[in-house]
Amino acid sequence: MVSAFANRARRARALSVPLAAIAACCKIRVVFNLFQARAKLGACGALCLMLLLAFGPQCAARIHAQDEQTLTLLPGQQHIYRFEYKGDRTEITVVIEAPEGVELGVYEPDATEPVGRGARRGNESIWVGKFPAPGVYRAIVENKTSAPIRYSLVVLGESVSGVGRIIENEPPPAANISTQDGRITLNVKLPTGARRLQSPSVPENCTPANALPQIITTSIKLCPNEIYPPLHLVGNDIGLFGDAAHSAIINGGGRQFVVVMEGNGNWIDGAVIQAAPDERDAGAFLCQYDECIFPTQPEPTKIQGGLAYGGGILLLGSNNVVHDTTVRGGTIGAASVDGYNNFFIGNNLSDLNGWGNFNIRSRNSVFVGNTFNRDDHPCVTPDGRKFENGCETAGWVCLQCEQNLIANNHCEYSGNCYYLSGERGLASNNNRFIGNYCAASPNNCFEFTFSQGNTLQDNIATAHPQTGAACKYPFWIGGSTVYFGKNEWGCSIGPEIALKHAVASTNVPTIARALGNNNLPFIPAAQPTPPAPASSVTSAPPSTPAPQFAKCNRRFRAALLFDWDKFTAWIDCILTPRW
Repeated sequence: MVSAFANRARRARALSVPLAAIAACCKIRVVFNLFQARAKLGACGALCLMLLLAFGPQCAARIHAQDEQTLTLLPGQQHIYRFEYKGDRTEITVVIEAPEGVELGVYEPDATEPVGRGARRGNESIWVGKFPAPGVYRAIVENKTSAPIRYSLVVLGESVSGVGRIIENEPPPAANISTQDGRITLNVKLPTGARRLQSPSVPENCTPANALPQIITTSIKLCPNEIYPPLHLVGNDIGLFGDAAHSAIINGGGRQFVVVMEGNGNWIDGAVIQAAPDERDAGAFLCQYDECIFPTQPEPTKIQGGLAYGGGILLLGSNNVVHDTTVRGGTIGAASVDGYNNFFIGNNLSDLNGWGNFNIRSRNSVFVGNTFNRDDHPCVTPDGRKFENGCETAGWVCLQCEQNLIANNHCEYSGNCYYLSGERGLASNNNRFIGNYCAASPNNCFEFTFSQGNTLQDNIATAHPQTGAACKYPFWIGGSTVYFGKNEWGCSIGPEIALKHAVASTNVPTIARALGNNNLPFIPAAQPTPPAPASSVTSAPPSTPAPQFAKCNRRFRAALLFDWDKFTAWIDCILTPRW
């Protein structure tokens, strides 16, 4: 079955040039910036511009679509997309542009069999339908050919939102582990190259809970199935080692840290920590700074925040390693202060009341292969506002941090997943985020505010693979300059709108730049008033060449609006007779 739109477009081309352009316009929501148009449009370009100005607003009000990308699909492989639908029986159109042998299926919520499949029309497969019930629907693209193919997909409809590809994440272990001469050796896999780390000597015998001093100054090994009180270790080149079965538990709660480690060259490995938030902090708005003030009446309300909340681990020093450690409960999973060259490797810092990993003035440190899931909670602020999630929570957060590597970490359902807050002059600059995964964050997968020189490369922001719950913003970079490499953005709000909203949020210049030879997947938005100096404003880099589909690709695509040469080539295409 050929879509109603395809028939309308075909009739429009047969009738007249204006109708063809209007039909193409109305296929997708158009956002067109007049000031990005070239001065010399030419006759054809001028006609297109007039049509867009005349009919664009009506089209934009009627049809919604996500950003369209061209992806590679291997033989036998599937790509799964999700989209939200209001259930008002308005039309949905799903189009894939791909060769024969690539199939499209559309699924209702929780269904295991498709409710419909795409109908082939030339180099496209199209499904058109409507539903009486709201929910999260799926579209699955499957390559049944014997070779890799390139395809693009778009979901259209006035009641469609939150379109994104669902990407599962199963990263390899962050380090290869070996033991020799009583020491643990980690060969850590990093995007920048491998690092070899070696622990202090692991004690042969464990130390029972009732034999520990108040201040521990030597390495200790925990005994199986014992419950330990809070521990305070002070010294250099000492270690805290859990038992092989991870059955020993260090227990604590309230506004304290269960394990405090002071010194340099120290090591925490295989520990399991059970913390608990203070009753005043459960369900409360959290302040990530030393103090937050709310303008309540009759007197302002002051909140003591940051490290005052306590949690699992407080690391004070440099050249330290925290590896294979689990922290449950509490407000902070693991915190570091004034750390240099610290390593957080393969830890599980999930189900925290506030933050999985909380860092202040961290420099040249590495955070790799950690898990930050469900670090979030609802709250009521002192002035009575209610939030279902967020409340300043995050999987990983850093204040005034520089030159750190955050790589191959996994985050699901945390308020924000990765957060550099530059408020109050606490800018975090020149940090690299490479290969990290974020699913279903209700606020921002990556938030960098009022900071400079941070990099996003090979990261994924997506819906949750099992539940289909979407992330909201792939990134928020208000007041920052950020370098973008190749990333996968699949949140409810696309990257172009995310950048637009960030720019509008502040008068501080917000700038997105391409990293190396990469191309931005969006056009950097104009700067707010007052404008940034000309030397700091990045012009749009050349877009990636369009894939070579059939001789002349007549279907309108969102990316055409952001590449003048491709847009005019498309106009020439639809105006060229087919004979």
